[in-house]
Amino acid sequence: MNIKYSISFPEPHTHYAEVEMHISDIEVKELNLKMAVWSPGSYLIREFQKNIDFVESRAKNQESKRLDKIDKNTWNVNLHNENEITIHYKTYCFEESVRTNFVDEAHALINGAPTFLFVDGFENNAVDVEIIPFQNWKNISTSLQQKDNYKWLRTAANINELIDSPIEIGNHFSYFFEAANVSHELAIYGESNCNIEKLIADLKAIIEVETDIFGSHPCKEYVFIIHNTEKSFGGLEHLNSSVNHIIRWSYGEKNYQRPISLLAHEYFHLWNVKRIRPFELSSFNYNEENYTKLLWFFEGVTSYYDDYICYRAGVTKQDDFLDIVAQNINTVFNTPGIETQSLAEASFDTWLKYYRQNENSINSQISYYTKGSIVAMLLDFIILDATDGERSIDDVMHLLYQKYVAKPEVGFTEKEIQETFETIANQSLQTFFDDFIYGIERINIETYFEKIGIYLKNNTVENNIYLGLETQYRERKLVITKLEKGFGAYIGGLNVEDEIIAIDNFRVTEDFKKIYEHKTVAETIDVLVSRKGILKSIKIELTNDKKVNYKLEKMENSSEKQQKLLKKWLLLT
Repeated sequence: MNIKYSISFPEPHTHYAEVEMHISDIEVKELNLKMAVWSPGSYLIREFQKNIDFVESRAKNQESKRLDKIDKNTWNVNLHNENEITIHYKTYCFEESVRTNFVDEAHALINGAPTFLFVDGFENNAVDVEIIPFQNWKNISTSLQQKDNYKWLRTAANINELIDSPIEIGNHFSYFFEAANVSHELAIYGESNCNIEKLIADLKAIIEVETDIFGSHPCKEYVFIIHNTEKSFGGLEHLNSSVNHIIRWSYGEKNYQRPISLLAHEYFHLWNVKRIRPFELSSFNYNEENYTKLLWFFEGVTSYYDDYICYRAGVTKQDDFLDIVAQNINTVFNTPGIETQSLAEASFDTWLKYYRQNENSINSQISYYTKGSIVAMLLDFIILDATDGERSIDDVMHLLYQKYVAKPEVGFTEKEIQETFETIANQSLQTFFDDFIYGIERINIETYFEKIGIYLKNNTVENNIYLGLETQYRERKLVITKLEKGFGAYIGGLNVEDEIIAIDNFRVTEDFKKIYEHKTVAETIDVLVSRKGILKSIKIELTNDKKVNYKLEKMENSSEKQQKLLKKWLLLT
C-alpha cells in the first residue's frame, strides 16, 4: 500500500488546513482511518478529531462521498473492489500551543497527531507528504527528510515518525550551525529581543555538554522550532526536533534563564524519553491513555538537568544556579499536595490531573517535574557520596543509553530504572524509592545536602501571619481564587469564590492584609463574605507562615570528602 499526503492552505485566514490522502495499491476490501487522540510528550486525551468537519472519499471516476464514523476517531472506507482512493478533509487550526496546529495568513505550524489520519493496521508503511504553501510562503522547517531533492516534498518511514515531526511553514528566519558533529537549524517565527549570536553560542555549549553525558548523539540533523509569543510559554520534544514557545521579550539578561533552560530541557529529551523511554511507551497506542509511573524520571530527571546543564555549559552563573535549586526546593516543600500524592501517582494520573488543574490542585497534587527534579538531585548526591565522587547521575544516564542502543525496540521498566541507579551507586536504594517516589514520606533534605558540604538555611520568619489564600479583583469584588490546606482560611471554612466584603467590620480593599497585620498568630478575625449571594460572617484564626524559605550556603569547616564532592558537583577546580 502506498500513501501520500498533501497539505494546502488556500484560505489561511479561515485557519483551516486542507489534507488529501492518496492511497494506492490497496489489497483489502475496506479501510479504517484513524486520528490520534493525544500527542506523545503531552499526556492528555485531546480529541484532535474534534477539529475535522467531515471526511470524504473519492474513488477513480466517481463522485466524492462522506465517510461514516464507527467511533469517535475512526472513519470506515468501503472500497467496492477499488485499489486506489483519495481521502479529503479539512482541519481547523487555531490553537496556539506547542502540541496543536495553528494557521493564519502569516504562517502555519503543523503537528502530526492533530493533522494526519492514518490507516489502521498499516502504521509501519512509509508515507510521503507534499506541502503546498500559501502564496508567498517561502520557507519550510521540519526534520522530515526531503524526497527527490524537493523541499516541499517530505517522507517518513512510518506513522510514528510522521506524528513525531512538526512542520513550520511561512517566512520565518532560519539559522544553521554545527554542534556535536550534528547539523542544527534554528527556525524562529516572531519578533523578539533575542541576541541570535549569543543564543547559538549558548546552544552549542549546551549541546556539547548533553552529548558528552550520553557518549554519542542520536541525530544526523536537528531542528529547533521557536515561536516568539505574547504570553505562551512551553516546549514539546520530538525525535529529531522540538517546538518551543518563548515570550518574545524574555531573552534579556533578567529573564534569559527561563528560555535557555527550556531549550536545554527539550534537547535533553532527545535521549531521555525519545530513546530511553518507559516500557509502556515503547510502542504508542494513539487511541487511548498510555499509562506509566515513570514520568518522575523522564520529566523530573530532565528538569534537574536543564538548569544544571546551563550551569555546566557556562551559560548560568554559580550563584544563579544555586538560587534556582533553592527556589525549586521551596516550591516543592511549600506545596500542600506533597502530603497527598506520590511521584509515581502523579506520573500515572497525569492523564487526569496534571493538565486539568483546578483551585484545589495545590492541596492534592505534586508536580513530577519539580519534585522529580529534586529527587533526581538527591539521587545524584547519594551516588557521589557512595562512590567518593567517582560516579554521578551522569553515569546512570550513560548506562541507560548504552542499554537503549543495544536494544532500541525495548523500553525500560520501573524495576530496571531503579536497578540502574543501584548499580551505579553500588547499594540498595529500595527505602529511598519506597519513601520518596512511591510514598509520601517527608524528605529530610538537609541531610542529603550535607553529603556535599552545603548547608540549607531556612529563612522562614517566625510568627509571620499567613492566611493561605489567593484573591482576585473581579468587577470591583475581591474574590477568593485559591485556598491552601493547613492555614487559617482553609481551616476556618472560607470557600473559593467567596467574595470578601469586610474584615473586623472594615471594608476591604485589594490590600486587605493591613487590617489585621498588627495582630499575632492565634488571634482571630471576623471575615464577612458573600457566598452565592448570601452574607456570612466567619471567624478565622490567624495562622503562622510555616512555608520554608531555603537558601543554599557552603558549609564552614566541611570535611575533606564534603569539599571533594562539592567540587565534583559544581565542577570546581
